[in-house]
Amino acid sequence: MSLVAAVHNLSKIYCKPGTTVEVAALRSINIDFKKGEYTAIMGASGSGKSTLMNILGCLDKPTHGSYILGGQDVSAVTDDDLSEIRSRQIGFIFQNFNLIQQLTVLENLEVPMFYLGIPPAQRRARAAELAHRVGLSERLDHRPTQLSGGQQQRVCIARALINDPLIVLADEPTGALDSKTGQQILALFDELVATGRTMLVVTHDPGVATRCHRVIRLHDGEVVQDERNPTPSPSRGEGGS
Repeated sequence: MSLVAAVHNLSKIYCKPGTTVEVAALRSINIDFKKGEYTAIMGASGSGKSTLMNILGCLDKPTHGSYILGGQDVSAVTDDDLSEIRSRQIGFIFQNFNLIQQLTVLENLEVPMFYLGIPPAQRRARAAELAHRVGLSERLDHRPTQLSGGQQQRVCIARALINDPLIVLADEPTGALDSKTGQQILALFDELVATGRTMLVVTHDPGVATRCHRVIRLHDGEVVQDERNPTPSPSRGEGGS
């Protein structure tokens, strides 16, 4: 499998507000992410997993070290360049959906393409295609308030694929869903990975991790476990929470 992303000697240090006290959220982390790999990132609150996800998603920069995405070192680029990289190479799936309530499913899916400068007819066709892929062809004119939690998360999954990203990042994607709906969303993730998508999932649920090819566990900003699952099994996942 080819390399999609890698972090080398990555550290992130924050100063406590109003003080000069430094806190290391990440400490000299080294991880490679390969194409088509499905990775779970786990750890207790404060372990550094959200900080790592923010850096991998080009929402933040490391204090030290490098982040290579698609062969480019993005750790020291300008904020404008980082925003451009984020919009074109990263797909995000959030626990709380982050959909625009005033827009329909189709319109929500078109928004990222508007900012990418894609022509209207092409935007609409691409949005309809992805809505169909996640089972929402009959909901194109519905607004988020008219959808179930599972349907809203399906919109998020379709939106994450709009830019054909190098990597898809999901932050507790089943956390706001019941167990049955969570299983359906995780089954959709399994399908995406089977088509060659590279996915990283931040989760506290061991059942979700059993579906993944690999589990990375953080503690106090350091990688304390990085193990491959020889037999990832959808049937073992619990989904939801």
